[in-house]
Amino acid sequence: MLSEQRELMINLERASENTNKVKTFAIALFAFSILCSVTLAEASMLLLAGVLVLGYYRENDPLSLFARIKGQPLFRPWMFYLAAGLLSALFALDTGKALRYLPSDLIKYACFAVLFAGLKKDGLAVMSRFYAAGAAFVAAAGIAEALWGFHINGNFDLRAGAFSNPVRFGEIMVIAATFVFSRLLASGDTETRAIWKTHVPALVLIFSAIVLSQSRGPYLGFAVMVGLMFWFGIPSRKKVARWSLAFLLIGGFISLLNPAFRDRLTGTPGVQPAGAVNYGDSSVGINIRLELWRLGFRMFSDRPILGVGPANVKSAFKRYHPAPIAYQETWGSIHNLYLHHMAERGLIGLAALLTLFGAMLALAMRNFRAERNAYTLWALTILPPYFIMNLTEISFQHIHTSFAVFMALAASTNSVSPDRSSL
Repeated sequence: MLSEQRELMINLERASENTNKVKTFAIALFAFSILCSVTLAEASMLLLAGVLVLGYYRENDPLSLFARIKGQPLFRPWMFYLAAGLLSALFALDTGKALRYLPSDLIKYACFAVLFAGLKKDGLAVMSRFYAAGAAFVAAAGIAEALWGFHINGNFDLRAGAFSNPVRFGEIMVIAATFVFSRLLASGDTETRAIWKTHVPALVLIFSAIVLSQSRGPYLGFAVMVGLMFWFGIPSRKKVARWSLAFLLIGGFISLLNPAFRDRLTGTPGVQPAGAVNYGDSSVGINIRLELWRLGFRMFSDRPILGVGPANVKSAFKRYHPAPIAYQETWGSIHNLYLHHMAERGLIGLAALLTLFGAMLALAMRNFRAERNAYTLWALTILPPYFIMNLTEISFQHIHTSFAVFMALAASTNSVSPDRSSL
């Protein structure tokens, strides 16, 4: 009898060890792939969710699972956001298309919940190593892409954009830069030298990649992030000021290589008709966005409460803007997350989005006040820049960026209290 019990205990320990190995692998894969592969990121989330549910059913009462889900941080704001999307979809111009889009909202919430449940303190070190390594790899790939364009064309018209378009690439790099910068600023004395050797080269690569992306939104987001680092002063404002000077020198040196960088920073809206576009004009992106924003306001004005419906901007485009905008007959994005929600989901959808964003920022602030470490600093200093970058894009709709921000918030919360998040 005793031998059977001993054998059972050994088998349970082995099963637990194997489960932990799979969980560690899933976290590492997610942290690396979120920078470059949606497929691998979603697969790793599914694997982590499976491990968590399996472990939960082994050790707890399955009937209490729903109570634990309800107790998860930000559960109510997320439910408000999902409910607002469903309500808008039911009254959409194209209800079928709107309803088919809603699973993408549910996937974002699922990622949020799984990361809160799975990325506990014992997984933060693995996440940190693989996320920093992945960021350096993707940054190097983006830089290589831009340098290859310079080699072929003699200029930097080919913008850095490895594994995604240049704007999204820049946003991905800003989120990663915030993490690496946080680690450098908040590292303890015992780990400073090791962090310095690995994270300084990574930060230089990432910042150079941001500059070579030639994307105004990420430029602004990065500047706001550095300002927040200076404001919160970890560990000292002098150190942040020295880094700021280094960023200016690196950015200035790269900008001297080609006038295109200066044009991107100083470009202003042109006077040509909305349907026309001068491909050599650095203001083309500004003109397109301004016209798309006007289109979004027209959609919102026509249906202010619930909007035209999720994923209905493209199908409703011709109804509100018969002429093409620049080089596309129709557009599926307003290129401003807040106007996009107003157009697609109306005032109710915008209120739900702002409620969720406000709750995320409040949670990050509570975590930072509870404990000042690299993870709480990362979450607190990336959320405002992320919200700002969404003024010219709809990054919350994209996995590369939204999932990375969820990872920052989960790491922040669980670095303070490993028991505050649960599936």
